[in-house]
Amino acid sequence: MHKSIFGLMFWTYAIILLVVFSTIAVAMSVFFSRFNTRKQIETMVSVAHTVEYWAGALQIEQTDARSAYAFSQILYSWSKFTLSDITVVNRDGEVFDSTCGIRAVPKELMDCVNLNRTTVHRSDFSGFYEKKVLSVGFPMIYKDNIIGAVFFAKHVDELRRTVMELIMMFIFSCSFAMLFAFILVYIQAKKISAPIIKINKAAQMIAAGNFGERVEVTSHDEIGQLSSTFNFMASSIEKSEKQRQSFVSDVSHELRTPMTSISGFVQGMLDGTIPDDKRDDYLKIVLEESTRLTRLVNDMLEMSKMSSDTFKLDITSFDINDLICKCLISLESRIDDKRLEVNVDFRPDRLITLGDKYQIQRVVLNLLDNAIKFCYEGTEIQIHTWIERGKAHVSVSDTGDIISETDMKNLFDRFFKTDKSRNKDRSGAGLGLSLVHNIIRLHNQTINVSCTPLEDGKSGVTKFEFTLEVQ
Repeated sequence: MHKSIFGLMFWTYAIILLVVFSTIAVAMSVFFSRFNTRKQIETMVSVAHTVEYWAGALQIEQTDARSAYAFSQILYSWSKFTLSDITVVNRDGEVFDSTCGIRAVPKELMDCVNLNRTTVHRSDFSGFYEKKVLSVGFPMIYKDNIIGAVFFAKHVDELRRTVMELIMMFIFSCSFAMLFAFILVYIQAKKISAPIIKINKAAQMIAAGNFGERVEVTSHDEIGQLSSTFNFMASSIEKSEKQRQSFVSDVSHELRTPMTSISGFVQGMLDGTIPDDKRDDYLKIVLEESTRLTRLVNDMLEMSKMSSDTFKLDITSFDINDLICKCLISLESRIDDKRLEVNVDFRPDRLITLGDKYQIQRVVLNLLDNAIKFCYEGTEIQIHTWIERGKAHVSVSDTGDIISETDMKNLFDRFFKTDKSRNKDRSGAGLGLSLVHNIIRLHNQTINVSCTPLEDGKSGVTKFEFTLEVQ
């Protein structure tokens, strides 16, 4: 336990509490002891002034037996009040009166008389007490003359008993406070360590391959934020793992299909299954499959390069309208094959932009290729360029099957194809739009896709729009 966060926190807080309370207990013990002694001495000072007055009034002014008795009664009253023995002596140390029967005062205690000051000693009064007592002596002054002294003798055990009672009360209170503090520390340490333990277990589950594991978020503090961050990380890992599995599956499929076709046709030509007069036709198919395979590998290499931190764009200025026209010319035969109309709207006619011309050409070709591939035969492709808020905007629209919201969110993912069950796009590998997205991202620009449904509910106008910097 001592190696866990819970144990470390609990015992750290516990030791701190023990040190704090122990320090306070020692400090309070010293404080109570000194405070009690000081208060006792202050009380004795007050009583000493009263004794001084009555000693002058009854022992000096009146020397009869009644006065002496009255003085003795006063001493006994003050003795009970102060819980101490009181002894009154003259200047020579002779005892006037004593509540405990002391007959002589040691010479060292008479300093208060000789030096005219209050003295505090520990003394047994020449063996009168079995143990030393706290002795406080005060000089008595009558008509500006020192006439003697009054001594208060208080047993140290009584002082200690009073202090111990106060200390025990303090310790008793501290014990409850510490018990309550330990419970709070335990709860707090458990509250902090429990989510961390859960996160650790979840991390182990994810490391073992269970990417669906999540941590319950029960607070909004740093631990709660850590749990939320962990869940976000776990979701990202799960998504990445799914993409990786899909990537491996799709790559395997995309590579296997042309390779199977190529090997099958070559094998057929070698073993004579394919007649000589058909060889040229099948060689064309082999060439197409080889080209497709090469294009797939090149696209994957390009995507790998773009993911590298060392990939650099060759930024130049060029006319995006002119680039679009050249791309349309290169795709003219495919446009004619599907009897498509191309509606071009350039505003302005000459639009100079900044970017990597080769990469932007790939973007335009990919978008036009998709538009031609997925639009209905005999429909229209619309291409628009314009300037808005200091940015050049390029849009490519076509009319084809409607794209669902779910598919819309995944269009730019690698190897993603809409309607995989029918797999209309047999010539592509699903890397084109992912490449487009990466190229635009590297230019620090944006690309968006939207699909506006038509009245039949099955078809829609799909529009891709991206931005470029204007020179």
